[in-house]
Amino acid sequence: MSAAESATRDLPGRVDLLERRGLAWIARSRELPIAVGLFLLAALSGLLLVGAWGTTVGNRNAAIVLVWILWWVLLMGVAVPVAARGWCAVCPLPLPGEWLQRRALFSVRHASGATTRRGFTRIGHNLYAGANRRWPARLSNLWLQTAGFLLLATFSAVLLTDPFTTVVAIGGLLALATVVALLFRQRAFCRFLCPVSGFLGLYASSSLLAVRCRDESRCGACRDKACIAGSEHAWGCPWMERPNRMTRSNACGLCLECVRACPSDNMSVFLRAPFAEHRLTGWDEAAKAVLMLSLGIAYTAVYLGPWGDLKDAANVAWHQDWNRFWHYVAGLWGFAAVLVPASFLLVGAWARHRAGGGPSWKSCTLAAASAAVPLGLATWIAFSVPLAFVNGSYVVAVASDPLGRGWDLFGTALLPWTPVLPEWMSGLQGAIVLGGHGAALAVAWRSAFVDGADRRAALAVFAPVAWLVTSFSLALLWLHVG
Repeated sequence: MSAAESATRDLPGRVDLLERRGLAWIARSRELPIAVGLFLLAALSGLLLVGAWGTTVGNRNAAIVLVWILWWVLLMGVAVPVAARGWCAVCPLPLPGEWLQRRALFSVRHASGATTRRGFTRIGHNLYAGANRRWPARLSNLWLQTAGFLLLATFSAVLLTDPFTTVVAIGGLLALATVVALLFRQRAFCRFLCPVSGFLGLYASSSLLAVRCRDESRCGACRDKACIAGSEHAWGCPWMERPNRMTRSNACGLCLECVRACPSDNMSVFLRAPFAEHRLTGWDEAAKAVLMLSLGIAYTAVYLGPWGDLKDAANVAWHQDWNRFWHYVAGLWGFAAVLVPASFLLVGAWARHRAGGGPSWKSCTLAAASAAVPLGLATWIAFSVPLAFVNGSYVVAVASDPLGRGWDLFGTALLPWTPVLPEWMSGLQGAIVLGGHGAALAVAWRSAFVDGADRRAALAVFAPVAWLVTSFSLALLWLHVG
């Protein structure tokens, strides 16, 4: 079966959302996502100013509260499960660089015939400014994104409490995205560097929305390939994907340029079952999946567990004890980047041994790491619950006094810290972990059929993976429920 013929095999019982006229209009609108992105860019610029000039008290500064409470809760609790890459479609970080590449906001620069304009490079059927170098093939993976996320996670306590550090981190990402856009073609930063994009791509395999072609044969007969190369109506895929042949959503940014470009209206957005894509394909994806799970567990222990000393050690901005902080870093990296990954490697070897040596060690390890995706997603959602239930009142208060300067724009600045239904939290977190555990076991079973394994060999592979997943789930339940 060719890639084109299998483009929709992960969408059993799929629902074509763009058959509905209103949704089709929204999907084909060029102005709407750009308008949302511009609004978010203006809001982000304001938050950076607030972070730099507002109060240094984290829970009274809008840069901290709106980014690390409101945005994070909406991202992990709503956007990621439904459409993980939906945030990428409106993210403000790549907008300045993308404008410098395209020199257009709502229009499309189409290369007419063989002609080009001075200062522009032809890529497909579109014209782009800038150097437009190709991203190095040896860096076309998730390793840099994974390292970037680990670095941010290392200083998480400082990011969550110190507004200026948040300004430096987000401002640095904005500047990096712009510089990369001037040097490399299309959204190289988003696909290969952005630490947020890295885990959104990982969890896109779990989300409910997917862009695919409607009719594989029609794509096979198409010579123009406008979804890849662009047209006078749309830009070529900014993510450097082949939309007509996509079978996975990890690198699809849901920008919907392919929907606008397709001359035969053959690209669409489908609603599908969760966790429809269950197999990881490389060591970089496996490392990302395992790291996200291990960091989720570590964060749960540090910020929600009963060990106050861990949280204090993580916040070097507060205690200024760098020796203590580096001990914390050694423990965090040892757990997240060594101990947990090693457990998956060992389980992969154990699974291969149980299967009689038929499947390869890499295939068995990737099967085990695939189960880390749904459990990792559940871990992060459960971790985010207290941000909404316990700290959500800070959002209402800071809306009236974003700088922490004594304003009261909406009459809510003096609202006291008010946890919402704290007695429900543990039960909700436990239910989320159990749901993730069930999904992880389902993914582990489907992933166990590796290298042509029959049912007996698959069961041999599945058992060690199920044991490992259950161990992590029990640890999470103990942390959340006790």
